[in-house]
Parts: sequence; structure tokens; C-alpha cells
Amino acid sequence: MKLVNVETPEKNVCKMTFSASAAELEEASEAVYQRTRDTFTIKGFAKGQADRAQIEADRGEHVFWYDAINDLMDRDVPGLYEQALKDNNMTPVDEPSYDLVSVKKEEGFVATATVALQPQLELEKTSGFEVTATIPATTDKEVDRLIEHRRAGFAELVPHKGPAVKGNTVHVDYTGYLNGEPFPNGSAKNQAIELGRGRMIPGFEEGILGHQAGDEFDMKVTFPATYHAKDLAGKEATFKVKVHDVCVRQLPALNSDFAKKAGKVDTMEEYRAQIHDQLAARKRTTALNRARNQIIAMLAEASKGDLPGILVENAYHNEMQSIQQQLQMQRMSLDKYLGQVHQTRDEFKATVHKMAEQNARARMALLQIAGEENLIPTDAELDAQLAQRAEMAKKSLESIKEKTDLRALRRNDAIRKAADWVFEHSTINEKQA
Repeated sequence: MKLVNVETPEKNVCKMTFSASAAELEEASEAVYQRTRDTFTIKGFAKGQADRAQIEADRGEHVFWYDAINDLMDRDVPGLYEQALKDNNMTPVDEPSYDLVSVKKEEGFVATATVALQPQLELEKTSGFEVTATIPATTDKEVDRLIEHRRAGFAELVPHKGPAVKGNTVHVDYTGYLNGEPFPNGSAKNQAIELGRGRMIPGFEEGILGHQAGDEFDMKVTFPATYHAKDLAGKEATFKVKVHDVCVRQLPALNSDFAKKAGKVDTMEEYRAQIHDQLAARKRTTALNRARNQIIAMLAEASKGDLPGILVENAYHNEMQSIQQQLQMQRMSLDKYLGQVHQTRDEFKATVHKMAEQNARARMALLQIAGEENLIPTDAELDAQLAQRAEMAKKSLESIKEKTDLRALRRNDAIRKAADWVFEHSTINEKQA
């Protein structure tokens, strides 16, 4: 591959164009074919027996191209990219975005890498910011709530002789039968089930309610139509169940024994004071972090000048991706979230875009401050940091460096150091609510 062109389509944006010849594309495609041929199943041939021409006739002549393009880009572009930056004295501030422009069997392919360069902002103010961190009071109710939460963590399961009710934990053996035959993964021994949690298929936990330790019985349940095992979805099964015990969760008494276990202190009064101090410290940390975020927002507001468009767009897409991942973890759809915050999709996107632009502006301002205040980490400092990682991972420093984006690491450390510098040269007034 070769570097064809380096241009700046807009201020503080570099666009590099790379090309590979038809011969290079063909050689890489043949390598992909040799590497993957055993994975193809083509009609009329046993798996892995079709040759390249037969695979391309069935799947299209491009079937190996895109893996070949990725192989060539991974092999050649990093070196060409780094050399182009060095030759043109350019400082990127983000990861490059790659695009495939064209690909033809007779001509090879053309690709581009577009990257944001460090802008020179007008920093109207870099220090002397003043904000107030309002720290909420810690109430007795909050202390009680956390103690109860910790207390629940020390609860013990104690067998009792009564019938099982919701909230009890039972230990059972069971075997599931479909049409009179046991089915795979349908049995368990001494499995703990907390009744009412809904962890089992619908009807299973309900079928145990009312039974006591020692009971053996059959129950019929129907698998949901959407059950992940297609051969069971929507079908009725019979489970033979044996109850070993029925347990209640017994909370420990709130006395000196609990204080020693939970807090390593002698009395509940000391433990309550410990919990109070922990909550207060947590609230103070949250309030100070919020105040620091306000300072960074003020720095962004005081930083004038245009940002590279691709930098802002990348920040926006990363922010959107992060939000979507958080919603997935909470099993919440974007539409449901928008209903809670009373925003349309367009309003939400505009809000996120504005936030991404502010964050990108703050990062660029901090990077500029790092340069002006001599806060850019040296090679020796980065090596020391990576040596610690290598020691923890029990690997060599060289292997860790090979897998680390040193430019991004240096940039992020510089931004962190600059943020600390701004905080040190600003004032956070703490106020108790």
C-alpha cells in the first residue's frame, strides 16, 4: 500500500488517502481464502471442499475482499499514517476515522483516514474559577437505611417446619419430563430457589408454595412461547420435585456482636457513627466532583475558537453509545427513557450533541493548558506507568507497550494533569446544607 495524498479539507482536520494495487488486493484475498476455506459450505460440496472459484461463484467475487482490505490496512496503514503525521508536523487529538472510497478487482482499493488536529483556542481564563460545593446533611433515616442494607447481607437461612411462602428459600431436587422423557438441562440437585423472585419459568415457584420439607410431588408447567430453547418453547412439561428444606432469612440482632462483625467496632453507637461518617464522606466526594465538573464547564465556556467538526461528531457518537449501553444494562428502551425525561428524540439528540461539544472543547482547552504549563508526560513517566501495569499483569514492559496506544495515553494523562492544575488554581467553597 502507499500514501497517495495528505490534505486539510477544513481547519484542524487532516485527511490522508491510501491505495492498494489490484495485485496487492488479489494476494491478500488469496491469503484470506486459504485461511478461511474450511469454513465455507457450498451447495453440492462437503464443508471445506469447494475451491475459491466455486466459493466466489456462489457468494460473489467480493467475498474475500473486505477481510483482505482489513488485513492490508492493519499491516501497512499505521506506519504510513505515523510517517505522514511526522512529515507534516501534525498533532492528532483523536483516533482517525477510516472510510473505504472504492474497490475494484482491476484497480485495487482506495481508503481514507480523517483525523482531528489540535486546535489553537483563545483561553480567556484558565484559573481563578470559583464555585460552591453544597454538601447535603446526613440524616438518621439514611443511617438506618444503610444499616438495614448491611444487616440484610449478614442474614442467615434458617430451616423451619411450616409450608413454603413467598420470600422463603427452598432447597429442592427436580427433574423435568417432556412426553414422559427427561429433557437435557432440565434437572438439578439441591438447588436454592427464593420463592417470589421469578427466577424460574412461570408457574414453577408457584407450584412449590404450600409444600414443606420432605414433600415429593409432580407439577405441570408450560414453557413460555419465547423460551430460549426452541424445542421447549410453548410446551407443557412435568417436573418431579423433592423439597429438602424450607428456610426463612433470619436477620441478626442489632447489638455489639453485629457491630463487631459489620464494622469492626465494639458498640452499635460506634457503628452508627461509622456509617454516618461513611455517608457524609460519600456525599462530600459527590459534591466536590460536581463542583469540579462546574469548573471544567466554566473553562469550556471561556475557551473560544472553532473545534474540528469530526472531533465533535466522534464525541457525540461516543456519548450516544455510552448512554445506550447504560440503558441496556438497566433494561430500558430509549423511548421509555425519553418518556421519563419528557424529551423528543430530536431534543434529546440536540442535548447530547451540546454536551459532547462542551466536553470536546474542555478537553482541547486542557490539552492546550498542559502544553503551556509543561504538563505533558515524558517518555520516562509513561514507561514508569506502563511498568506498573506490566508488573501487575506479570508481562514484559515491551509487550504492554506494543498493545498500548502511547499517543492516546500521553494525551489523556496530559488532560488529567491539566484538570488537576486548574482545580488547584481555583476555589471550591464547601457549604453544608
